[in-house]
Parts: sequence; structure tokens; C-alpha cells
Amino acid sequence: MNKLDEYFLKETFNLARKAEGMVSPNPLVGACVVKEGAIVGKGYHKGVGNPHAEFEAIKEAGNKAKGATLYVSLEPCAHYGNTPPCTEIIESSGIDRVVAPMKDSNPLVNGKGFKYLKSKGIRVDVGILEEEARNLNSFYLKYITTKIPYVILKAAMTLDGRIADPGREIFKITGTLSHKEVHHLRSKVDALLVGVGTVLIDDPGLTVRLAKSIKQPYKIIIDPHGRTPVNARIFEEGGKVIIVTADKKAEEKYPNARIWFFKENGGLIYIKDILKRAGEEKITSIMVEGGSETFTQFIKAGEVNKYLLFFSPSFIGKGVPFIDYPLKRVFLDASVRKIGEDILIEAYNVYGNN
Repeated sequence: MNKLDEYFLKETFNLARKAEGMVSPNPLVGACVVKEGAIVGKGYHKGVGNPHAEFEAIKEAGNKAKGATLYVSLEPCAHYGNTPPCTEIIESSGIDRVVAPMKDSNPLVNGKGFKYLKSKGIRVDVGILEEEARNLNSFYLKYITTKIPYVILKAAMTLDGRIADPGREIFKITGTLSHKEVHHLRSKVDALLVGVGTVLIDDPGLTVRLAKSIKQPYKIIIDPHGRTPVNARIFEEGGKVIIVTADKKAEEKYPNARIWFFKENGGLIYIKDILKRAGEEKITSIMVEGGSETFTQFIKAGEVNKYLLFFSPSFIGKGVPFIDYPLKRVFLDASVRKIGEDILIEAYNVYGNN
């Protein structure tokens, strides 16, 4: 390993991020061809059915690929899918070295790409910047190994842990820059999820409006008894609506929504069952946005992979709590940054072996 390898791999990560929100259920992949210390070709995967990053980079490099090094953010595929195997394209190009941070956990790949390249006399170096590569593809890696979506829990609250003012005198807890950050995050995930209480109280649109996005995420509403108003904003703005319910009349009541039927238990629908169904629908990432009861159910189920907690530097005293349930104290793997006047805490892998 050397600093040049790190430099060029980081460039593949930057290329891959250009397709955030576009490639699901595929991974984010960037690639660059380097010869004599200079990039002569680069590319990234733009979505299902499009050429893979390796193909794009080698195509741009042309004849310069012969004897060059290919840097790629994930193991090249060795199987036929919507596109031919990248390993065969690499071999035919004359590339003589491949550098990648990690294996692809997809059972169809999982080391087969590296094995093929080595069998053809191509040098393969693996393991550089692996942690960064895993963070880049956290959604994909969770989904491809478990068939369950990666779950982000996003909440905005005051310093005293209140997510809403019951008197409705305060409608926005955090500031403008935090709102823009949330919309940027929405543009990256497959689905947004709230409980019916949030729909009844806040009537959110649940769309990406303050960030660039080529699509609107699914809107998943947990509504065991079919209380979602038929004229709610979620139906009026972009994005497909999914109602998770035990109400047998839901299909008739909500003709413009997809209905996921589940049995209820004490007025609740099991979170694990919802996530399993989402995985079956190839939803690889979900951001849970409210409210307190829904937050609590996800935390109790041990199904949160990442927390995004936006804090306003203010107090309101009485109000709706973030969670209202006794939990075992756990110290989180957390980082903190400022967003305008607000504070964002990011924390990982809490209350469960995620």
C-alpha cells in the first residue's frame, strides 16, 4: 500500500457518490484507470441497466488501459447480469493491476472477481481503505447480506428532548440549514417512513424539495387502523405511497396507494415484518422520520443502523418526547457537527446487533 493507491481509491469514492440515490438496489461504484501516475479514464455506475464503472473507465482510457492500473471502489463482478462480467472487460483491456478496498458481499461475486483476475495473471491488491468503502456502500452491504433495508432514524428536537410543541405554537424545531440537510439525506434513501400520528398532526408532504434529486422516495405510513386522511398531503405530492395496515378496507379507501397488509398485535404491527416486506420489494434503505411511538418501536426492535439527531439549542419544557420508554443505557459510537445554529449527532449500531 502507498499514498498513491489511497489517493486514487478516494477518487473512486468521489466518483461513486455522484450516483447516490440513483443505483438502488445496486452498489455505488466508481473506477479510474491510472497510467504513469495520471488518470487516463474514469467512470461510475449510473443505475440499474447502465454500464458498470469499470467499463466506463476502461472505455474512456482506450488503448492507454494496456499496462495500466485499475482502481475500483468494490470488487469487479464475474457474472452475467444486465451487463457482461467486468472481469472479462478488464482482462481484454490489457490492465495488469487492480486495486480495490474490499470484496463484494453479493453471493454472486464474493471473491470470484478477484479469483478470476488472478487466474489471468493480473495483480490484485485488496484491503486499502476498506472501512471507507464499507461506509460508502452501507445501504447495499446491509441489504445484500440480510435482504433487510438499512435503517436511519432521523429526529429533530430541542435540548430537552422534545420533538414537537403540543400547543402548535412552534412548527419547526430546527433551522433552515438543518432542513436542507434533511432533504439532501432524503434524496439518498429509497423510502421515508412515519407513523400515522405524524400524518394526522403534521400532514407532511414527505418529499425532496430542498435538494436535487432524480426521484422521490417511497412514503411508508404505519397505520394499523386506516386513519390516514384520504386528502393528506402525502397523496398530493411526488413519490409513491405505501400504507402498512391491518385495515381490510384499505385498498378501497386508498386507491392511489400500495397496501401492505399485516396482522396487528395490541394495535401494533411488528417492525421486523415491515422491514422484511420492504426488503422483498428491493427497498434497500429507509429513513424513519417520526413520531415518538414509531421511534420507540424501531429502537425496541433493535432495527436502527444509524441515528441522525438534530438538536436545536433551545428548550420548550412541555412537549412530545423523542422516546418515552425505559431503555438500557448504552454509550453510542457517535460524532458531532454544527449545522447553522443546530447540532447534529450521528450515532451507529444501537440497541441491537445491526
